[in-house]
Amino acid sequence: MEQNTQPFAGMRVIDFTRVVSGPYATSQLAMLGADVIKIESPGPGDEARQMTTDSDMAAANMAPMYMACGMNKRSVALNLKNPAAHAVAVKLIETADIVVENFRPGVIDRLGLGYETMRQANPRLVWCAISGFGQTGPRSSAAAYDARLQGMSGLMSITGHPESGPTRAGFAVVDAATGMAAAFGIASALVQRSQTGQGQYIDVAMLDTILSAMAPSVAEWTVGGTVPGLSGNQGTSGRPTANLFRCRGGYLMLAANNERQYQALANTIGAHAMLTDPRFKDWDTRRANAEDLRVVIEAALASADGEAWESKLDPAGVPVSRVRDMQSIAADPQVAHRALLHAFGADDGGIGKAYSLVGAPFQFASGGPAITARPPKVGEHTESVLRDLGLDDGEIAAATA
Repeated sequence: MEQNTQPFAGMRVIDFTRVVSGPYATSQLAMLGADVIKIESPGPGDEARQMTTDSDMAAANMAPMYMACGMNKRSVALNLKNPAAHAVAVKLIETADIVVENFRPGVIDRLGLGYETMRQANPRLVWCAISGFGQTGPRSSAAAYDARLQGMSGLMSITGHPESGPTRAGFAVVDAATGMAAAFGIASALVQRSQTGQGQYIDVAMLDTILSAMAPSVAEWTVGGTVPGLSGNQGTSGRPTANLFRCRGGYLMLAANNERQYQALANTIGAHAMLTDPRFKDWDTRRANAEDLRVVIEAALASADGEAWESKLDPAGVPVSRVRDMQSIAADPQVAHRALLHAFGADDGGIGKAYSLVGAPFQFASGGPAITARPPKVGEHTESVLRDLGLDDGEIAAATA
């Protein structure tokens, strides 16, 4: 049998996480070869399994939010208040390389499964605790949700239009970024462990993560003394041709940031006034007359749809994209070429239809990330995992009672 050369092959992750940030982090490890054992409450399990408006998927306990972060994992259902199940959790942690949890600070300690307790038996343990505000500080015990962090962090103060006000990002961007930060922290701690032989405790906070991701925007205030505000779809360059424009039947996002791109845009769409009108002779005058420039550009773009303009502007060297929906981008040939979506059949996962899940955001020349197993049902692997731990029928019955 060919040896698995993935970075986390042979490493065991005990995953006490739920909803998005933690499951997203452990899914990254799972795609790189880690044996991720997801600990769920018996019955409904991770509440993300129910977070859908699709009644069939809710009935199957397999909502898209859960499935997006569930591949390559094994599910073990344990009631941690049951002493026999608690003993199983202890044994699993003692066999682990990594533990990831996103309970509120202090909860896992009260369960008798905290890092300070468990590292006595497993000093090489890498422990990653994910929370909204960190394990310490005046907000550490506060409830955290992606929407709350988008509002609190300043993200929404720079997202949206002055006319309509702030808006949240269209997906759980803070959760996703926190999951990536956690996975990076874990990988870093494993490198450190290879040098020191000792484990590590990693404290990952959603607030810290999103501020780090927004570092350039934060620096506008902390370095430049300017409070950034709502900029709509205006690109960070401030160029009036780096913005969203109407075309026939939709919208085009342009990123014409330099003079060569500006001239290519004007010539390709046939808006020659962009090159001859003194209001648009340079970037200063273009910014001063941005709304007039928009009128000229949108009048020209109205003659064709976004797909047609993409086919002309892209070869001309103008950065452009029509605004697409998920159906459109999922069918894009570049996505297919990168094998970014992994297809499952209708018999995979109990939802009664074929589906696809997004893989890792990078590739290796060899031994890289891969999706090898569908998201599990609640407790699907409880018996097999407990038997691997050496439990007999009576002990399994007691642990799952």
